[in-house]
Amino acid sequence: MTVDTRSITLDIKIRIPEELHSEPVISNLILQHGVTANIVSATLGINAGSGWFHLSLRGNQAQIQTAITYLNDLDIEIWQDRTDTNTSL
Repeated sequence: MTVDTRSITLDIKIRIPEELHSEPVISNLILQHGVTANIVSATLGINAGSGWFHLSLRGNQAQIQTAITYLNDLDIEIWQDRTDTNTSL
């Protein structure tokens, strides 16, 4: 069995709840899951409650899958652009 190492890009929007503001969520995506994360846009504030991020994730299929699983395990809301033709997730 061969591993697909082709690079794909996935655009997602996530909401990081206030209780996770002290956690390095995006840094962990990069360091622990090997993806590149470009912050396309964000809405943040010191006392704003949730933080909203539009991220462009780049990596192979397995890296993207484990990154999404990590976000799901933290109960972070994820919106995925289903019109993205560069991934089959």
